[in-house]
Amino acid sequence: MRKSIPILLLLCACSLAWFSCNKGPLKVEASIVYRSLNKQFVLITDVKTLMESDDEISNRIDSILKGQINVEFISTGHKNFDLDGDEQADIAFEIVDLNLFNPDGLPESFDTLAARVIPKTLEILDNTTYGYPDALEEEVSIDQEGYWSNNSSVLGTFASAGQFQGQGEKYLGIRLLKEDRYQYGWIKIYCSQSNDTLRILEYAYNEILDSPIKAGQKE
Repeated sequence: MRKSIPILLLLCACSLAWFSCNKGPLKVEASIVYRSLNKQFVLITDVKTLMESDDEISNRIDSILKGQINVEFISTGHKNFDLDGDEQADIAFEIVDLNLFNPDGLPESFDTLAARVIPKTLEILDNTTYGYPDALEEEVSIDQEGYWSNNSSVLGTFASAGQFQGQGEKYLGIRLLKEDRYQYGWIKIYCSQSNDTLRILEYAYNEILDSPIKAGQKE
């Protein structure tokens, strides 16, 4: 009986070794890249205040530099972000005055401003399929499910059409194309009720290709 114990232990060890080898390598589910931005873009309606401003946005507006200001609202222009550090803009944001595109004006009951997102090298989650991206809650899974778009889209506009407008801090689902596969991520955004203030707070993405990430996940 005593001699059978070492043999039994040997058989157990072999069984464990076989199981370990055949279950495959441990799957790495997340390798999160996270950045805090806290950038704020405000559409200033007071021309004097705007001309006296020395911030990055104000200094980028050509009409200010040239002294050719003849509209009530001044667009901030595109603000680009390189999310993955390859020195190429992946996404941009802007605030525009819709009156500039509607010479006859808009109804007084409508907001005249729109906050927009412009995908450049990535796609955004837009299950409306109409250019109004999803404003995700924290912990919502971001993966291959849903409708992904690379079209310029509206975060907030008149008649409360945008899903981010006046909703507090929400998450925009994104995915970056890498080697014909995707890295899924999120960008935390605040859009004011009047669409005159847009904050790009932070973002993260999962470096593991085709692996999901939860909105707000940082590690």
